[in-house]
Amino acid sequence: MSSHLHYRQAAEADILRAMQAIQKPGKGYVGCNAVLKTLVMPGIQLGELASLPLGALGHRLMALRYFIANGATWLRFVDWEPALADGVPDGPDRVRALAARVESVRQGLPDATELAREFDSQTLLALAGALETAGELADGALRLLCAIAREPALAVRLRERLRAEAGALHREAPRAADLIYLASHDLTRFPATTVGEAALRYVIVADKGEMGVRAVREAIAMGKVPVVLHSAQDDANALQVRLANGNGGFAIPLAGNFRECYANPVQMARRVVETYVARFGDRAEAELARSAVYPGYGPLAESTSAIECFRRSGLVFVGPMQDVVERAGDKRKFRLLAQSIDEQAVVPGIVIDANDPAAIVAAIRAGHAEGRFQFPGRLKAANGGGGRGQMVVPSEAGIEAAVTKVLGEIKANGWDHGVMFEQNIAETVHLEVQVLRDRYGNTRHFGMRDCSEQRASQKIQEEAPPALLREYPGLTERICAVAVRIADAVGYTGACTVELMFKNGHFFLLEMNTRIQVEHPVSEEAHRIRTPAGWQPLNLVQLQLAIANGAPLTFPQEDIVNTHVAREFRINAESWRADIKDSRDGKLGLFVPNAGSFDAIDVPDAARVRAALAARGVAGIADLTVRFDCGFEVKDKLVNKDPTFGKLIVAVAAEDSHVGQRYELLRQASLEVLRSMNIQGKALLPDGSVIRGAKFQTNLADHVRILESECMIEHARRAVPGRHVNWVVESMRRQVL
Repeated sequence: MSSHLHYRQAAEADILRAMQAIQKPGKGYVGCNAVLKTLVMPGIQLGELASLPLGALGHRLMALRYFIANGATWLRFVDWEPALADGVPDGPDRVRALAARVESVRQGLPDATELAREFDSQTLLALAGALETAGELADGALRLLCAIAREPALAVRLRERLRAEAGALHREAPRAADLIYLASHDLTRFPATTVGEAALRYVIVADKGEMGVRAVREAIAMGKVPVVLHSAQDDANALQVRLANGNGGFAIPLAGNFRECYANPVQMARRVVETYVARFGDRAEAELARSAVYPGYGPLAESTSAIECFRRSGLVFVGPMQDVVERAGDKRKFRLLAQSIDEQAVVPGIVIDANDPAAIVAAIRAGHAEGRFQFPGRLKAANGGGGRGQMVVPSEAGIEAAVTKVLGEIKANGWDHGVMFEQNIAETVHLEVQVLRDRYGNTRHFGMRDCSEQRASQKIQEEAPPALLREYPGLTERICAVAVRIADAVGYTGACTVELMFKNGHFFLLEMNTRIQVEHPVSEEAHRIRTPAGWQPLNLVQLQLAIANGAPLTFPQEDIVNTHVAREFRINAESWRADIKDSRDGKLGLFVPNAGSFDAIDVPDAARVRAALAARGVAGIADLTVRFDCGFEVKDKLVNKDPTFGKLIVAVAAEDSHVGQRYELLRQASLEVLRSMNIQGKALLPDGSVIRGAKFQTNLADHVRILESECMIEHARRAVPGRHVNWVVESMRRQVL
């Protein structure tokens, strides 16, 4: 029971049962006192849902829904009068009168069939008109919301109608779309925070580097005002700051090092509010309501604490709500969900919801004895990622050491407790599905990516669509359908990725990344949207922002067309050193990062590349695109940053007579671009000072070596048995590239 509530004299068992029946969003709690104050005191908002659209009306409507659902229980068991009377002397009487009205309305409702007929006879605009009176607690809104509460099927029906009509409503009456959404969404989940009345004006960029630059550029392209959160210490003159200041936006400096600023939602929310008050004065609250925080794929993107902080600060978060991340981002819950959809789509293993070492060891031993998996196995933290929080266990003898190590990482990173133990399937290919879903329940996938060219459990090249799946007709559709069902099941809003392992025709779902991913541009360049006016480019970032503005996905799945084959190369400030030992496995050979200044950044355009290829006798390319997303310009410095400073994406559409050679054409085009790129600079020390006589090192040459390898030459023609997530480093260590 909540510690801040005082309960009336009643049997403890009765109170427990009553409180367990309370409807609340996820692990959050829209509490009794907050709801009652919102209903009887002007200007009060539901703190747990501070980022709701429509301001006071949205809060009053949601308070009314929670009161209708939970009010009878609260009034019977909770001693609520003293807290309310302190602020509003007649508050208790007004609440009792409202409770009597609710009960009277309930009693006067017709049966379910008549109610359904009544609802269906009214347009959504008419129903929204009734909901407009929720601010005054008027009879029209009260009756409609009581009917929805008594007959949950009406809420389902309303959601279906809203989904079907969302396109027109969003264009012509976005306020009505907001009202119907708030009235019909499931109270046991957080509502998607979207900017009310499709009024998004300010995109607050909370990421840096190439993704921060991309977000600023997209905001400008959409006619929005870019607002950049940045480290005052490191990034006061970063490219995204310069772009924002030069295009009608502004920047908000943050104090401290990387973690103290870019990973600190409390400071971010506080500084945003302070800056808006200083900049807009009396209009600050209204302008904040027209703003949305874009996390990119930075440290805030999958942080439940960050999402909660922004929500309670009244800031719309571009992405899923906290409860969705809790359901989908936890590997244990994801595994159980995936298993319920497709029993064969998960690795043999067990979920262990414990943090006691002895209990975890015992569970692993028991699972093995029962034949639920075989060794070698892999112990994985529920919330780890990027190779962190997991360990391969060769045999039973290594269980205790693995448990100690993984639990230590869980504690050090502040992750939720709980682990999984799964059979280790070695030498797999890494695939993933790109998915978008809007608040109305429209879900679309954008095909698959192959991300098997990796180093240190991080990707350096990605391909879309996966060439190897040419040999498995129908499998792409099956995998993508499962990914869509998962996004629907968790109630996702925004962009996400479903990741999986693939080996010998079998796939095993791994997890959902509840954010946009680094490699999303390769999916963009491989696809186009078919419209009556012709092909439109796919822009996942703009679609994310549109969804946060309350817009539906208006194109059907069949109009998302794979037109090109594409490959993305992460251009990193690092290079391969065959003479340096990798501390993780003790073997020689390691990609070593470095810092540098940029003296030249030259990328050939598509026309130049096509001319060079034609001169070499390469024929069959119908269309070629070359794209370079970069977070820096000439004269900029890269110091103490993520080594990925840019992403090169090359895409090829083949002539009909050369379709079978399209991946080889892509390989040839990519090699031409990489060889022609010129990125020059001076090597720097971490403090930014120049290392005399040393050049800035990148991995451009390493990408060329990878593409020239026998493995990639063969990969362009057929599936290669020896290609898996570790092949790049293994091959470079053998010096066969």
